[in-house]
Amino acid sequence: MSTVCILKYIQKAERQYMWINPLFSAEVRDALRDLARSSSLATLVAEGPLRAAHMPVLVEEDEAGELLILGHIPRADPLSKAIQEGQDILCIFHGPRAYVSAGWYEKVGLSTYNYSVAHLRGRSEEMSEEDLESHLTQLIKMHEQNKEPSDGGEWQFDEAAQARFEILLPKVLGYRIRVSDAQAKEKIGQNRSAEDRAMTVTQLAESSQEEHLDMADLMKKREER
Repeated sequence: MSTVCILKYIQKAERQYMWINPLFSAEVRDALRDLARSSSLATLVAEGPLRAAHMPVLVEEDEAGELLILGHIPRADPLSKAIQEGQDILCIFHGPRAYVSAGWYEKVGLSTYNYSVAHLRGRSEEMSEEDLESHLTQLIKMHEQNKEPSDGGEWQFDEAAQARFEILLPKVLGYRIRVSDAQAKEKIGQNRSAEDRAMTVTQLAESSQEEHLDMADLMKKREER
């Protein structure tokens, strides 16, 4: 994803869908790289009526350099109607989050949460069944390549899986969202001293929770910029 492409969406954005304290404004090119292209689920939100869904997606650029979100959703899900009608969809990407205890600070403070998030919004459109099949195959392959533990390599379709796939395919709606607005936020202790942030990293790095370790890595990465 090119920096020029990402910044174009920020410059085009006339409406703000998430309030961001200036202290926590993220470098969008970094946030989208870390969040939108991660393997995490995205939250899709449509209005009129208000609906939400949680689905895995892929983020790509088309030949013209436009940013696209590619995904799928059960046709039985009411949000699929909004996509079929070509409504705007807000797509939220959640990064790591972690509770931060005030007991970790050298200076007086209050406990809080550190987190990262990106919001992408754009017009939705239904994709063809052929494109949907290609998307699902690509999505599975990406996750198989990145899964942990790897348990001996990538899972491959067999005849039984292919038969099941063909039965379920008509019940799934594939879609594209052509992104027109993008925002990113990282609340990772920018309002605290360097010493307090360092202690937070130290504490989170000792956690047994993977998400806390990811937050510690994100904080260290941003300190090194």
